[in-house]
Amino acid sequence: MSAVLVAGSEGGIGRACVEAVEESGVPAFGVDLAGGIDITRPGGAEQALAEAAAAHGTVSGVVHAVGMSGRALGDGGVRDCTDVAWSEVHRVNHESVFRLLRAAIPAMPRGGSIVVIGSVLGTSIDDDFRTVAYASAKGALIPLIRTAAREAAPHGVRVNLVSAGLVATPMSRRAQTSETVRTRLPSLMPLGARLCRPEEVAQAVLWLLSPSSGRTTGAVIPVDGGWHLR
Repeated sequence: MSAVLVAGSEGGIGRACVEAVEESGVPAFGVDLAGGIDITRPGGAEQALAEAAAAHGTVSGVVHAVGMSGRALGDGGVRDCTDVAWSEVHRVNHESVFRLLRAAIPAMPRGGSIVVIGSVLGTSIDDDFRTVAYASAKGALIPLIRTAAREAAPHGVRVNLVSAGLVATPMSRRAQTSETVRTRLPSLMPLGARLCRPEEVAQAVLWLLSPSSGRTTGAVIPVDGGWHLR
């Protein structure tokens, strides 16, 4: 049976994607740095795809859910961001998407679908979330997935991006515990003053992986409680 490769399967959103895929009746092949496959390094994407194919024969779906916050490395405003934060955040959050797209597109059958997890911070500037390395890396995903979608379309492979809002995962713990952010939730998310759940992001991913979205490619699908409407 054809499978879905989920890169970043041990993260909050990645784990939810694995569960959603498997609940739909499709095998999920999860890879993560903790399991010894690092798609952010040269050869890692090819290794992940090869192992998924060896286990299941065909990989018709790929999810990129690898990501990191650079605050601990010094990410912040333009004047404050450190060189280390800038390079590492871009390597993990942007360059690794390029590597996975480059490896996956020629390896996938017609009808294949690739979904990348982005962030509302890639298109929305907010003083309480001022992290220039993270925001610019996520923003750069939009032209990347659109270029990939254009190249992949003649081969019957689709590429889309889910722009996630503030999601209740370990990576967003700082925001979750901030009294300032909690006070602002009603204005940040017009659909309701709560964080998005990983399962809500995963359901959008599942739709983009499915034949139901067969005419959708190069799209940016927000799952952010209306954050992008501000």
